[in-house]
Amino acid sequence: MNTLGQALKKLLRDLEIENQIYQFQAINFWPKVVGDKIARVTKAEKVEHQVLFVKVSNDSWRNELFYLKKEIIEKLNASIGQKIIKDIRLY
Repeated sequence: MNTLGQALKKLLRDLEIENQIYQFQAINFWPKVVGDKIARVTKAEKVEHQVLFVKVSNDSWRNELFYLKKEIIEKLNASIGQKIIKDIRLY
């Protein structure tokens, strides 16, 4: 017997929207993963081809976040429970 969670996952997979849900979660989890200080100067806007696009308020923060990308990607994917994000584009 399947649990409700398993049935929902199968439905999402069958409707081919499972990845879209995970991508949406990456955007929603951004503030939680990076913390308040970084969340105030950034905005996760979209995911395309496993790349999260993040708008950054200034060049100093963009440079700082460039060096934290690997760690942020790992934390985002861990929060989602899937390897959805492979890169982050800071602009």
